[in-house]
Amino acid sequence: MKKLWDIVIKERIEIRYKDFSSLPENIKGLYIYDQRLGPLIILDKDLHHSYRLHKCVLAEEIGHFYTAARTNLLTVHTSANLQTMEAQDERKAAQWATDFLIPDSELVNALESGCRSCFELAEYFNVTEWFMYRKLGLLKMCFLNHKH
Repeated sequence: MKKLWDIVIKERIEIRYKDFSSLPENIKGLYIYDQRLGPLIILDKDLHHSYRLHKCVLAEEIGHFYTAARTNLLTVHTSANLQTMEAQDERKAAQWATDFLIPDSELVNALESGCRSCFELAEYFNVTEWFMYRKLGLLKMCFLNHKH
């Protein structure tokens, strides 16, 4: 978590915590660029009660900062093209976040040390199981896309 907060400070990203209870359940964080504040990450205040989820959500929102999201979650989705762009932006942010928290070389080390399940790997990296599945899914997509 410290490395994530170091990035927030270095990049001057404003962090705010809000009550997300009225939003759909799967939304835990938002990245937006505010004309007045600059880069802004808004996180669900309930993340304070779940260290691993907090870490994973913050990493993904920082991923949006670095991968320059072209869409905004608050935008009304009226076209398939916009939905495709959003999916690509989400994938890029997830790629950055999973690579940052679970570098490939450390994943190899974890596997070599005996981790065999997503649960064990999530424990090893101190992330959520969902986040670990995401990392493995992105790796699988990478290998499938590079087959000859």
